[in-house]
Amino acid sequence: MSKPREPSDLPEAVIIQYPIINDDNLPEIVPAERSKYDHLQVVAHSDCEHYPTPPKPSPEPSPQPPHPKILGLRRRTFIILATASTLILIAVAVALGVTLSQKQQNSQAIEPQPTPDRDSQNTIPPHLNTTIHPSSSLAATNYTDPTGTLHQYLFFQSPSRELLASHYNSTAAKWTTLSISALLAASGGVTFDILPATPIAAYTYTNPQFQTRLYFFTTGNLIREILTSDDPSITTNWRQGRLGGDRLITAAKGSKLAALRPHCGTSENCRRNFPWMAIAYQGEDGVVGVSRADGWEPMEVAIGPTRMGAPLGLASVMRGGDITDVRWSLFWEEGGGLREMGSEGLVKVWERGNSLGPVSTSSVVNLASFSYDLVNMAVITVDEKGAVGMRTWDTRKWSEVATPNLLAGKNAPTNPVFSAIAGNPQRRVYGIVDGVIHQWEFFSLSPLQWNYVGQVPTELSG
Repeated sequence: MSKPREPSDLPEAVIIQYPIINDDNLPEIVPAERSKYDHLQVVAHSDCEHYPTPPKPSPEPSPQPPHPKILGLRRRTFIILATASTLILIAVAVALGVTLSQKQQNSQAIEPQPTPDRDSQNTIPPHLNTTIHPSSSLAATNYTDPTGTLHQYLFFQSPSRELLASHYNSTAAKWTTLSISALLAASGGVTFDILPATPIAAYTYTNPQFQTRLYFFTTGNLIREILTSDDPSITTNWRQGRLGGDRLITAAKGSKLAALRPHCGTSENCRRNFPWMAIAYQGEDGVVGVSRADGWEPMEVAIGPTRMGAPLGLASVMRGGDITDVRWSLFWEEGGGLREMGSEGLVKVWERGNSLGPVSTSSVVNLASFSYDLVNMAVITVDEKGAVGMRTWDTRKWSEVATPNLLAGKNAPTNPVFSAIAGNPQRRVYGIVDGVIHQWEFFSLSPLQWNYVGQVPTELSG
């Protein structure tokens, strides 16, 4: 039994019945021998070629026709055959063109996409870059859960002044973006009148339990605190903290913000004597204030006055090989240079520390400070022209300020102009460039060599 033909969109061939001519003087008409042609074969690409059109068979000549003939046929017969053949060829050409067009469209539709680079995941289409406020601040934290999965958290603001968070899970190799403002409103009906371009500070810790805390400004420059203990997705259990509830701190207009709760490990000693939490901000007349979380009362710290809106940073390192013993560092701009103020673990007494050298010919507008490898620190600044500078502490001294070498990578920005910067102890650096968050990483032995990791998707997850 012959195999049935596959469906085809070519016109169906029909047998043409010609009229019978009763003329004994005419030669007998015999059917021409034609080859059998298959339908076009479907191919997997758009470069398919049609089969060549066979030449018309030559009819047997008629001896001494009594009437005028063309190619051995009577004129009327020739006209009928020529017209029918032309119509058939036109129909075949149209069907062939439609088929080839459909094949090309299908081939383009199923063309495979490039494989994502590491945890960069995606190339961000330009139309998705509207999720970030043009003057948004940026904060970064990290956390490694008991299974060894690395979590990265980024916090920023949307054009509608919502607080957003992007969470990366190394096991799933995926970024997820959510609206913290929407989660607060949905879970407890809590809403805030958040300042546009508010400074944002955050930290994540695990002792005595997992918590992520976020700090920002609302109307009147009130400092607010919200937190979650949802480990590790941070998608639920968001609530207002004590600061901004029964404890109020008002910062000066234009003030920056920094927050820190040093990591302490998982020992029993850490569970009993875990480090304090603290924030730094700018008060009236440009004086820098520091408040500890036990009562959020401003501490007596002789810092400033400094220019209004000068960047602030907090970081800590382990002392004497004891992870439960940390030294705090507070960074601020003074007299055209960066300064460091130090304190012990309880953050009660502050001492004037090192000078980190001049900032640059342009004023610093953004600063990220963080520790890495427990004993090293990095301070990254962004000036008013969008250029970055980096200083590192190697357990003995601070390096000179230098411009990091941003290595090339797929979708990496060329000559980036930064509007915000953040970093975390995982030696990851995040920057907002033209409304897109980009990610770099560096190694301890070469902190000025930044390897490009990729873009961070910031479109809200469904």
